[in-house]
Amino acid sequence: MTYNCECDDGQPTVTLEEMRLRIARRLGFATQVAMGVLPPGMADLLDDFVRSAHELLYRRYAVMRQERFFTWDLIAGQRFYDLDGNSDACDKVLDPGKVHWVGISEGDGSWRPLVCGIDPTLYTADVQGLPTHYEIRQCIELWPAPADAAWKLRIKGAFGPAELAMGADVLTVDPEAVFLQALANAKAHYSQPDAGNYAAQATAYVRSRVAESHQTRRYVPGACVPPPAVRPASAGDWPES
Repeated sequence: MTYNCECDDGQPTVTLEEMRLRIARRLGFATQVAMGVLPPGMADLLDDFVRSAHELLYRRYAVMRQERFFTWDLIAGQRFYDLDGNSDACDKVLDPGKVHWVGISEGDGSWRPLVCGIDPTLYTADVQGLPTHYEIRQCIELWPAPADAAWKLRIKGAFGPAELAMGADVLTVDPEAVFLQALANAKAHYSQPDAGNYAAQATAYVRSRVAESHQTRRYVPGACVPPPAVRPASAGDWPES
């Protein structure tokens, strides 16, 4: 049984280079973009604006992160597992700061949650058995070490943002949000008067994405009819003893 959709997150595929050129056009360098030659140093500067906006939006807004299940095959006697060692076919890597559920499963029929945190006093006894606790530091530690390989570690969490080191690297975060935020910062850097307009657009766009993420979890005034108020009992209403 699978617990994830496709590895692709479903949003438009936009590369760092495409984002850089789009921002350059909006800054007034459309001719240079068409000629394939940006001013010296500009490509690196715009790339940095994109990376900064990309990281900010990922860290600040949960709607900009993509959640999935990650799976590790447990090995008898082994307590430590690499963060990037999940056995799924998808190459997404878990962000250890965005974990929402951790547990183990034996096949598909038996799931058990794990408790976060391993008290160091547990190390007094070197035992193996069914893991009950976990901790994420430079890697994932389970306690106690599994006694056999029948169980799998399951973590529901978000995958980390793309590094965006090369022009062909694809953005993880919503590309329109990144574009508006990076463009606002770039226009402010170049002292262009409409920088504030794009900053406002970026805020409005992200707010709309956050609102959409509520799905059916919404409060609509007047949708829930409150029960009739009950008059509090007075002393005269109490029965005589």
